[in-house]
Amino acid sequence: MACVELIDGTKVVVQKGRTIMRQSITAKILVTILSTLIVPLSIAGFWFYYDLQKSLTTIEAERGVSNLKAAHEMFDFVGTQLASTAKTNAYWAEHHEAIAKGDTDFLEDSVLSVIDVVVSLSSVYVADLDGDVLAKREHQPLNLDGQLPQMVDQMGNEMSLTGLVRSERGLQMVTLSKVTNEEGTAQPNGVLIFTRDVNEKFLETVQEVNKTDVTVYDGEQVVSTNKSYDQSKAAALGLQVKASAEPQVLSTTSNAGQQTESADTLVDIYGQPIGFLATETVSQTGAQLREKLLFTAAVAGVLLLLIGGLLAALFYNSLSRPLRRLGGEMARVASGDLTDSKGTELLAGSKRQDEIGEITQAFLAMNEGLRTLAKGVHEGSYHLSENSREFAASTEEARGSLQMIAASAEDIRSLVDRTFERVGEAAGHLDTLSEQAQTISGHAEAAVQAAGQMKAAAGDGQLQVDRSIGTMQVISQSSQESEQKVLALQTVAEEIIAMVDQIKAISKQTGMLALNASIEAARAGEHGRGFVIVASEVGKLSDQTRLTTEEIEVLVERIKHSVLDVCETTGLLRHRLEDGAEAVQATGSAFVEILRHIGAVEGQISQIRREAGKQEAITETGAEAVFGVKEMASEMVASVEETTAATEEMVAMVHTIAENSNSLANLAEELQEDAGKFKM
Repeated sequence: MACVELIDGTKVVVQKGRTIMRQSITAKILVTILSTLIVPLSIAGFWFYYDLQKSLTTIEAERGVSNLKAAHEMFDFVGTQLASTAKTNAYWAEHHEAIAKGDTDFLEDSVLSVIDVVVSLSSVYVADLDGDVLAKREHQPLNLDGQLPQMVDQMGNEMSLTGLVRSERGLQMVTLSKVTNEEGTAQPNGVLIFTRDVNEKFLETVQEVNKTDVTVYDGEQVVSTNKSYDQSKAAALGLQVKASAEPQVLSTTSNAGQQTESADTLVDIYGQPIGFLATETVSQTGAQLREKLLFTAAVAGVLLLLIGGLLAALFYNSLSRPLRRLGGEMARVASGDLTDSKGTELLAGSKRQDEIGEITQAFLAMNEGLRTLAKGVHEGSYHLSENSREFAASTEEARGSLQMIAASAEDIRSLVDRTFERVGEAAGHLDTLSEQAQTISGHAEAAVQAAGQMKAAAGDGQLQVDRSIGTMQVISQSSQESEQKVLALQTVAEEIIAMVDQIKAISKQTGMLALNASIEAARAGEHGRGFVIVASEVGKLSDQTRLTTEEIEVLVERIKHSVLDVCETTGLLRHRLEDGAEAVQATGSAFVEILRHIGAVEGQISQIRREAGKQEAITETGAEAVFGVKEMASEMVASVEETTAATEEMVAMVHTIAENSNSLANLAEELQEDAGKFKM
């Protein structure tokens, strides 16, 4: 690995004569081909696998429902056999007569002994039509005596009834058959009840026929032929089955195969749902199909990888290797090496007619063109540099001559400038005199106007003083009237205090009367209780009146103090108004004196304005003569300045040409140096 510097200063990392390619075109083409093959095949494979899995699940679900139906039929078949056994013993005239006579000994010897013959029975009962037990025999206590009346009542007019009931020993299959003669013509007078345990042995009988595991849940206990059945999920499954009108089918995939569990409602002899009957099967068909499908997919994947590897090798030899060789030669040319190398000879000897061949021929033509161009640039830059240096020397000589002309023009301009300055100074002095005369005249005019304004303002001031005196007199009179009204208010406040004193006296007397009334009412005993209440309320009213009068006294005292403050303030205001009136009258006298002096000043200012006008006329005549001389000097200065400016512009242009010639020579030398970097 090495770092090659290009002719423009940039660097390219190369390895074994080739530039490193971040992305190979072979890899792109291979990825495109494999994507074109693998993606559709993968999608088709996944779709086929999903459809197959769905079909297998549907088949297993239907199979599970079929097994569940067969289990129900097996339950019905066992119930039919049990009912047949019960009916054989119930349709017997001797049993009918024994029940009618109440011969329990005969019943025990003839009927109850059936349990010893049919070992699958768990109990045998003989009861009357009301469900009362006449005789019974049990392997273990079931305690079904309490349910017998309800079961007999459930029979109605039917001669037999078979179903499931829950007992202390678990779920039982029960069949009831009414007792009559062999022909069935005698009026039934009793009921035979046969029971059988629905236990693992019972379910194994069903399993032998259906070839599937069977599970029964009666709402309390679970019985199953599957030793590994998870009993903790039975309650939840029972709720699902009870809430659904259709059988529940649960299908899962495991290492053992497709496991399908189907469950349906289990109904007791009374027609009430008590749990569920479930079947569970494990099928290897789906697992075998999946294994074959996965094996086929693996083989197809390996074949695709082999094909991809072959395509990669083919594309590498036909695309990547030539492109890498071409990239290495391009990097060499970019570094400035335009000589023929071994790689260039290999590219020139290529006989390819495709796009890579066209790119190769274009590169070889470009390399030859760059070699010719670099050689021409090198020679042309050398001649350009020599010519530029000679032209720069000539322009420097011309610039020296122009600078001498510019110096002479500058001397002439300085002489004219001094003349123009002197004339300008004279004109300035005259302008100053003229401006001073105009200023004096203007100030005099302004002073006359100001005197008139002062006179008018003094007259207005005197009028305002007269108005102020009248206003102060009105305010003084109003303050006297206000003081009299406030004194009258003080008189009213004293009258209020006198009235408050009277109210306090009345309130005190009212309180005494209320106290006396309370004493008298207490003496009156029971008859004076109402007067006690009235006297109490009057006392409270007296106290409230006293408090209110005290508050009024406080307020009236505050009013009296406020009245005294107002009287003092009003008297002080009246004295200050009298002092202000005297001061305003003195101001009016001063305004009269001011008006007299303003008239005298106005006459003197008018005389000054007339004299200033005469001086202004004389100054303007002298200024016009000086301005004529100034204009002539100004024209001379303008001519000299134009000559100097033109000379300076020519010097600047010559200087610019000289600089550009030197820059062009430097660029030609740099170009010659850059062209020399190419190896030809």
